Amino acid sequence: MQDLVAKHLVYIQALYNVIESEYPCSPEDAIRLAGLQMQITYGDHKTGTHVVGFLTQNLKQFVPKDLFASKKPSDWESLIFKAHSNQSGRLAEDVKSEYLDIVKQWPFYGTTFYPPCKSVGKQKTPNKVIIGVNAEGILLLKKDKELISTHPFTEICSWASSSTTFAFEFGSQTESQKYTFETKQGAIIAATIQTYIDILVQMLRNGSGDDEEEEAE
Repeated sequence: MQDLVAKHLVYIQALYNVIESEYPCSPEDAIRLAGLQMQITYGDHKTGTHVVGFLTQNLKQFVPKDLFASKKPSDWESLIFKAHSNQSGRLAEDVKSEYLDIVKQWPFYGTTFYPPCKSVGKQKTPNKVIIGVNAEGILLLKKDKELISTHPFTEICSWASSSTTFAFEFGSQTESQKYTFETKQGAIIAATIQTYIDILVQMLRNGSGDDEEEEAE
């Protein structure tokens, strides 16, 4: 990712997903990422400036909201400043790259999550389910982000939406299952899936074209 504007936009999106706990995060990773965020935001650690109380007003912008209550604010600050002190001398662009490299290793990176929706029918899912969509396919998760099942695009037969529902069918032509959910986000979910499918189809076409050219040569 050589384009600095593009990198910054991706970093901002990743940061948002970390702080909002869209991406589940361990306390250790949260502290490491907060230290990187400090370097990006404030530059090198300054012993006389970056002391407990410096982040009092905006500490929640550095700690994932699901983890915030697990430590005292002063403890969070102390740990973040320690992690920050290890980054001295590094350029912001390099630190952004490291931040993204860490987050990219997480299983939910690049996933768009939609608000919990109600399961409809006799399908074997919890009453409330979070739907996630990424470049690989559709994820179903419990409200605490525990993974229920994954459904790659290669196994999805069809999908449909209305003003109040979203449904998709997966399996094979001879044996398939259908999930239906009550959600006002159905059209958006369907459009997200279609966008990924269009990109994948184009990639396959481009790949086929390259193969044909190589064979012709």
